[in-house]
Amino acid sequence: MSGEDKSEGVGKLGEAGMKTGFIGILAVGLMIGIIIGIAVGAFGFPQAQSQGFSAGSALTPEKAGVRAIDFITNYAVAPGVDVELINVTEVEGANLYKMVVNISSMRGTQTAESYMTKDGKLLFPSGIDIEEFEETIEQQKREEENRTREQQEQKTTIGNFVVSGDEICLEDEKPIIYFFGSDGCGHCKWEHPVIANVTSQFEDYISLHDNMNNFTADQELFDKYNPRGSVPTLVLGCKYYRVGAGANMGEEQEMKVLTALICDLTDNKPVDVCTAPEIADLINKL
Repeated sequence: MSGEDKSEGVGKLGEAGMKTGFIGILAVGLMIGIIIGIAVGAFGFPQAQSQGFSAGSALTPEKAGVRAIDFITNYAVAPGVDVELINVTEVEGANLYKMVVNISSMRGTQTAESYMTKDGKLLFPSGIDIEEFEETIEQQKREEENRTREQQEQKTTIGNFVVSGDEICLEDEKPIIYFFGSDGCGHCKWEHPVIANVTSQFEDYISLHDNMNNFTADQELFDKYNPRGSVPTLVLGCKYYRVGAGANMGEEQEMKVLTALICDLTDNKPVDVCTAPEIADLINKL
């Protein structure tokens, strides 16, 4: 049965470290810079030596690396994403340094390449393979269309939770309640104490996996129910899940909704919690 409540407060995981934060942000925010950089690299640098660019104006590889890391950290990735310089090498035949960096977040580490002019004035990622880039965009469009279609087919219930159709996941014969969030997400900080208060009523009947700031142990499950990687995300017994906070309902109503959903997973135990009139009414709407 579809509920009338709507969730809100979906924060991108990049607020605490997106898996593709560096690549995604640079691909959009610095696209013009990439194009300009490639053009200058292809046509401008060979002439630079005779038109004002001198060895005296060049940064050392060490200083160029520091400058690049400072720029990437401050402007190109989200807070909480770590950027580590692996090495800096000269590009033969051009006044360029090639830099290899590691971009690390809660969702893992990836390696990326950047280029900087030796005078430290231009920084841009590696060149674009147009065919590969176009195929990537088309693939993203297809995935977005599939997600939209899946969302339209999804059954939702109270609190705007999606009914997954999966079997209830158990640990020690108790349904598992998962919370995913980070301190870099304001709506996560709103939702976290709410789910903590609700689950405290079910201590003997559920297994709580509180993944605040660390998804490592439950990364596979997080990816399954939230392929976009947004937080906060709640997965209740693998039967119900929602991306986003319930702040628009208010704390009191959100607590009632969560309580009713968890009661459904525990066969209405504990009795004193699950038989309260307002909770019983919500259970009947599932």
